[in-house]
Amino acid sequence: MDPYLAVGLQTKIKHVTSRQEVSRNLNHIGSMIDMVTHMCSLELPVKLIALGEGAIQGFVDEIMDLDQADYAKNMAAEIPGFETDFLGKYAKSKNTFIIGQLKEKLPDYPDRFFNTVFIIDDNGDVIYKHHKNIVVFVEHSTTPHDVYDQWIEQHGDSLEAFFPVAKTKIGNIAGTVGVEGSFPESFRAFALNGAEILYRASLPEPWVSREIFEVQNRSRAIDNTCYMVAPNSGSLIMPGSEGEDPTVIDGALGGRSSIIDYKGTVLAHNQIVGDSYVASEINIDALRHYRENARFQNWIPYLKTEIFKKMYEEEIWPKNLPPMNHADAGEVFKKTIKKLMAKGTFTAKSKK
Repeated sequence: MDPYLAVGLQTKIKHVTSRQEVSRNLNHIGSMIDMVTHMCSLELPVKLIALGEGAIQGFVDEIMDLDQADYAKNMAAEIPGFETDFLGKYAKSKNTFIIGQLKEKLPDYPDRFFNTVFIIDDNGDVIYKHHKNIVVFVEHSTTPHDVYDQWIEQHGDSLEAFFPVAKTKIGNIAGTVGVEGSFPESFRAFALNGAEILYRASLPEPWVSREIFEVQNRSRAIDNTCYMVAPNSGSLIMPGSEGEDPTVIDGALGGRSSIIDYKGTVLAHNQIVGDSYVASEINIDALRHYRENARFQNWIPYLKTEIFKKMYEEEIWPKNLPPMNHADAGEVFKKTIKKLMAKGTFTAKSKK
């Protein structure tokens, strides 16, 4: 397999409050795809373009604490659907794969929506979906864990059911967005299922300037001997009140997109918080050679699976939860902390 370029596309985001408004973000993404494929292909063919989280729809459901059923009905996308059809035309015309994220509604789960990673191949077809498994309490999307019993009845309980991997001609690709990338288990599961290129889109400030985004992404690449393509999002444009101008927050999402190789080396990195991109070479054959031969910093062959599985025999965060707003999820968090203290995982602070 010949080396090629991957591009992490960092775009400004306009929060959308209606389905009609997504076209504004899509058109902006399309213009940037035109530009980066023209520039980067002067070096090598661009075979993978990665979008930041929220690049199409923004984060209005989280920030405004919107009702999940209303958002699912009026705002959530279908995959395949309008958004992926739009991007599919670019993927086909540019002969590239596109990986991105959408809040998606699924017919089997009414009044809910999922935070979904998708991959579009170079024919313009959707070939992959991963539904984010872990969200923090300010997020409103449903996870497979929230509908666990129904999910495993429909999809089984294998790694593929929760951590699927797309086996493609440019390598084996998988990934997630936001805080799920903060959990080493998520990317280890993708790697055990065959992933070679990991996608981790976006983390907001202040955790970007504290270098948490980069530290986590480099660690996940090293842990699993994988490439990491990590686009963050650009400026955030919040809708103004009636008659008021929108609020533009240039640094809200931190920028600092990067591409990291399977040894943890940062291949491309920016310090920009607005529209930008990073691009670097991906050499899948080199990765495969390293995995077959390296006896250090190639950790998966050394896993002692029997002794690690004991960590996860007891439930921590409860499964099969109803749709929740910020306050509801906050209560679940408090109860979970109390449970961790009761079993000795956490220790309470000393009383004054």
